[in-house]
Amino acid sequence: MTETRDDTGYERLLEDFGQMLQEAEARPARRRRRSPRAAVAALALAGIVAGTLLLTGAGSGGRLDVVAQAKAALEPVGQVVHLVTTSHMEMRGGSQAEIVGPEAEDNTPRVAERWSASEPTRWRIAATVPFVTADGAHPEATQLAYAGGTEELYLQSLNRLQITSGVSEGSTRVSLHDGALGADPVARIHSMLEAGQLHNAGSGTVDGHAVERLLGDELGSPPGGSPVPWPVEYDVDPSTYAPVRLTVEEVGMHFPGNTGTPTQVVEVDTYEQLPFNETTLALLSIHPAASPVVVRR
Repeated sequence: MTETRDDTGYERLLEDFGQMLQEAEARPARRRRRSPRAAVAALALAGIVAGTLLLTGAGSGGRLDVVAQAKAALEPVGQVVHLVTTSHMEMRGGSQAEIVGPEAEDNTPRVAERWSASEPTRWRIAATVPFVTADGAHPEATQLAYAGGTEELYLQSLNRLQITSGVSEGSTRVSLHDGALGADPVARIHSMLEAGQLHNAGSGTVDGHAVERLLGDELGSPPGGSPVPWPVEYDVDPSTYAPVRLTVEEVGMHFPGNTGTPTQVVEVDTYEQLPFNETTLALLSIHPAASPVVVRR
C-alpha cells in the first residue's frame, strides 16, 4: 500500500466527486451538471442508528406504531442490515413515464448495495455511478464508508483511497448522501422517520403486493423558485416493516421535452438482517481491488 498526503490531481478529482454528491443533494445544481444519481441507492439505501419501538396512544389497542416499526427495521441493534436497491427516474402525471431528451439516461436502472450497523454507527455503500470528468462521463465503481469519525472514499479506476479523519456523524461530509433521497435514499428516509416527517397513511399495494404506506414531504428548491414541498412515499412490508419502495416527486423541476413531474423511484430488491460477527463486520469496511494509494486528509 502506498500512502501520500499531497496529490493535487487526485485531490481535484475527489473534490469534483464530492461536488457531484452535493449536487445530488441540491437538485437544481445537479441538473446543470450530471451527478451520481444514487444508484447508490445507491446507492441503494439506509442510515442506521439505534431506535426504540413506541406504542400508539390510547384507543389503538396497544398496536405498535407503524412509523416506529419502520424506523426499527432500519436500525436493529446487534445486527448488520444488508440492502440492495434499484433506482430510476420517471415522469408522473405527464403523457408518458419514460424520460426523453438530455435527461433520458435517468431512465436507466442503477443498483446500489449497502451494509450498516448501529451502536456505534458504521456503514459502507458500493455502487457504480456516472462519474463526470473533463473527458466526459464514464461508469465508476465507487465505495463510501464511515465508522468512528473516519470517512473513506474509494475510486476503483484510480485505485485510490481517500481517508478523512475527524468527521462527526452529523457533519456535512457524512451527510453528502442525505439529499432529497440523494445518493443513499434509505438514509434520508431514516432521518425523516426520526424527525417525524413521515406519517402512517394506511394500506396500499406495490406491484400487487400489500404494503403499509407512509407519506410526508421533503423540502425541495426548483431552480429560480422558492422552496416547495416534494411529496415522499415510503412503502413497507405489513408484517416485517422492511422497506419495499420509496419515491419522491420533484415538484417544480422540469426536464426539456417532457411533461409531468420528475420522480425518483427506489425499489428495495434485498433486505436482510445479518448476525453481527467477524464475517459481517468485514462487510462494513472498504474493499479495494488491489493495494491502493492512500491519501489522508
